[in-house]
Amino acid sequence: MPTSNVEITTPSGESKSIVINQFPALDGWDIQAKFIEFAASSDKEFRRQYTLDVLAYASVQMAPDRVLPLNTDALIDNHLGSWQNVQKVFEEILMQNGINPKTHADQPMFWAKAGAEMATAFIAEVSQLIGPAFQLTKGE
Repeated sequence: MPTSNVEITTPSGESKSIVINQFPALDGWDIQAKFIEFAASSDKEFRRQYTLDVLAYASVQMAPDRVLPLNTDALIDNHLGSWQNVQKVFEEILMQNGINPKTHADQPMFWAKAGAEMATAFIAEVSQLIGPAFQLTKGE
């Protein structure tokens, strides 16, 4: 798969080259769909896992013929060193794979669809709760 590089500077002043890999088709489909949920979520664990999933498509260039994938918390902490670098690499991975993190969740139909799905789920839950209550009142 084609790759590109992004340069970062760690808090210690070290310059590193980060290799950005392309998503395989099905992974890309899943990642772009989940981005919208990520952007709207306040679930810390979901956001962390999504970030790890995306960062796994980046590697640190250790030598001309050796790269180290950023696929664990420890590797990310050791090689990126700051939240600013995490954000820079995360956003660059998305951008290089056709997902603009600034606008991808701004799809107008997404929020309308999300509202409709929430309303449908709410009605289904209320129906399940009210159904037994109606049965109780019929027996009286």
